[in-house]
Amino acid sequence: MSRIASKEQVDRARDTLKVLRLERQIIGSAVATIYESHTKGLISTVERDRLLQKYKIDLSGLEKSIDENQRIVNLYDLEAAREELEKNFKAKLAEIDAQIKSLRSGGPPARTNTEQQKHNPTNSSGKTSGQEKNEGGDKKSRNEQDQQITEAEKRIEQIREEILKAMDRLEQIEAEG
Repeated sequence: MSRIASKEQVDRARDTLKVLRLERQIIGSAVATIYESHTKGLISTVERDRLLQKYKIDLSGLEKSIDENQRIVNLYDLEAAREELEKNFKAKLAEIDAQIKSLRSGGPPARTNTEQQKHNPTNSSGKTSGQEKNEGGDKKSRNEQDQQITEAEKRIEQIREEILKAMDRLEQIEAEG
């Protein structure tokens, strides 16, 4: 899916938003000064209303520009979050598929590179402890296989939780937008 706005457009929109928000503050201060001046009797109700009408028009255009630029920024942020979530989801799904395939074929569950390094440290000969056992003729007992299946189920549940957290994060970003 292609993005609606480029990084440069979003950066410009963010910079523009800073300026527009400052302008909104300035207009807000001007409106407050007009009301204070009217309260002190420095200007009449007619003069106050005429000045406020001018600033009301300016503020309306300013709010429209703020909304347009904020829309660009929000859309870009949501698209980026969606891409990240999709990438993570695909990676986790591929990992789960590999584990399922391995378990269905009767072998031990497939492990990620990180898990392999954590569970099978290499010794000075460059062989993992698992390789040494297999070379020695040791076969895994049924209990060890059951334990690996349980570990695979735990890992699948952990992946599922990570996906749900990522989806919650995306929903939160959408709600804030």
